[in-house]
Amino acid sequence: MRKKNIFFNILKNETSLTEVFCNLMSYKAFRDIFIDMVNQKRNNDNKLKCQHISYEDFSTEKNFGEIEKCFKEDENNKIGRGDLILNYDDEDYIFELKVEKYTELTKNQPQGYLCYLKKQNELSYNDNLYFIIPKGYMHINQIFSEWQEFCNNYPKEIIQNNHFLYWEEIINEIRKRELDKLNIIIKEFCEILDYRWFYTKLIHFSKNEIELIFQQHNMKNEELKMAFNANIPRVMNKLFDIVNNIKYKVHVRKKYDEQNPDFYGYYIDNKKYNLSEDFEIWFGVIYEIWEKAGVPILIEIISDDEKILSKVQDLKRYEYEDDENSISNYFAFDKSIFDKENISEIIDDKILELINLLKNQ
Repeated sequence: MRKKNIFFNILKNETSLTEVFCNLMSYKAFRDIFIDMVNQKRNNDNKLKCQHISYEDFSTEKNFGEIEKCFKEDENNKIGRGDLILNYDDEDYIFELKVEKYTELTKNQPQGYLCYLKKQNELSYNDNLYFIIPKGYMHINQIFSEWQEFCNNYPKEIIQNNHFLYWEEIINEIRKRELDKLNIIIKEFCEILDYRWFYTKLIHFSKNEIELIFQQHNMKNEELKMAFNANIPRVMNKLFDIVNNIKYKVHVRKKYDEQNPDFYGYYIDNKKYNLSEDFEIWFGVIYEIWEKAGVPILIEIISDDEKILSKVQDLKRYEYEDDENSISNYFAFDKSIFDKENISEIIDDKILELINLLKNQ
C-alpha cells in the first residue's frame, strides 16, 4: 500500500537518507537543532557556533582518497567516502550514517576516517568524527574496538558518550521543538523515518490478559477457560501485532505462508544478512507450543546441526505430537516482558542478537 508522503519510495536507504538529511540543512532551524545536538557531545571550550555555519558548509559522499601506512598495513589504505561532511573553521567533521541496526561497517571504518582527521589535526582528530545510528545498532562494539586499536588511549566511555547521535533522539528533538509543525517537509521527513525504520506500535496487555495467556495451557477451572475463550480475539490480535511490528524491522522471506492453522510468523531472509543456508530463523506464534508449553511467542532456530544449536543459550526443545516426531528448537520469552509496552523491540533486538551470533556459521 502506497503511503501518502512526499518521500515515499525516495527515502529508502542510507544513501538517499544522507542526501535528504543534508538538504534539510538548508533550513536554519533544522540546522541549529542538529548543531545543538552535536554540541551536547562536545566540551564547553570546543563548541560549534551555529551562527557561523551555513548550508553551504555541508556536503555528502566526500572521497578522502588514500594515505600510505596509516592503518592496517595488510590492507589497502583507501580511506573511503564520508557520508555527511561539515566543513567548519577549515576543518572537516565527518558524520557516518547508519539507518539499519544490522548494517555493517566497511573495512576502513572508523580507522580510515580517523587517519584522515589525524592528518588534518593531530591534536584533536578524535573530536571530529561522529556516527548517527539507530538505538540497538548491532556493530557498536566493532566501532569501539577499531577506534581503540587506532588510538589505544582513547576511552570507550568517551566514544560512547561523545561520538554517537541517535536517529530516534533527533526525531524526538525536532518534535519537542515543534519544528515539524512549522515545516511540512520536515514533518514528512520525520514521518517517513518512523514509517520505514523507527516507529513501533506499542502493545499493552492487561494483567488479566497476561495471566490468561500463560495459564491457558494448564487450565482446569471452567471459569478460567471461559474467560480465556472470551478474550481470544483481542489477545490473538495483540500477539499478531507484535509479530507484524517485528516484520517491518527485519528482512523476512517472501512467498512463504505467514499464517496457517498451525502458526503465525515469518522466516528471516538469510541472504539479506549473509547467513548460512544451514539453518533458518523463524519468529512468531506456534499454536501447539503455546497450548502445550505455555509459550505464546518465540524465535525458532531450524537446523539439524547440533553445533549451530549449541551456540544459542537457553534454547528449549519441543517434541510435537505427530507421526513424524517433529522437533522445534526455540528461544522463549518469559512472562515479564509482557508487562512492557516495547515488547516488539525486545524481541527484535533478540532476533538481531541471534543473527549476529550465528553469522559466521
